[in-house]
Amino acid sequence: MKESTQPLHREVEELLLPKLTAISSRAEYAAILKMFYGYFFPLEQRIQRLITANELPDIAERRKAAFILRDLESINVSTGDMALCTGLPFMENEAQAFGALYVLEGSTLGGKMIAKMLLKNQALAISEDAVHFFSGYRDETGSKWKAFLEVLNQQTQADAVVRAANHTFFHLKCWMQQCFRHE
Repeated sequence: MKESTQPLHREVEELLLPKLTAISSRAEYAAILKMFYGYFFPLEQRIQRLITANELPDIAERRKAAFILRDLESINVSTGDMALCTGLPFMENEAQAFGALYVLEGSTLGGKMIAKMLLKNQALAISEDAVHFFSGYRDETGSKWKAFLEVLNQQTQADAVVRAANHTFFHLKCWMQQCFRHE
């Protein structure tokens, strides 16, 4: 899975990392958080229609859009004017939902390094209360990732899962490009 999604994953990182390392204000940080919310929130809504606690027992704990709202509130940014992505990956079955969730869950792994980088950014001057999204599940990130992979590996339509993960990365890249153009 990782190997099959690597090219698009890399393209997303190449768009995002320069923006993250160049953050010099809370407004710039808020713009990145809003961009992620605009993609994660509607995607999570679609995923939760297709993956229930029967398929993934802790699915209710895996909602990252809520973490973004907490971070925005922590830096005193209004959450009322956020654009939502409408160009989401096609999703009509459990395999496609697991492919999309692979991308969202995988973001918790690299997010921990991003959280550390943001906390060290003196121009940003934020506390741990403002990096819930990037901190993932904090100390439980590794164990939650392993638990997710156990369920993911039980999927019988592996090709559909991989295609959906790639579509999710592709649509995220398109959304990022759109948001970064309008900054």
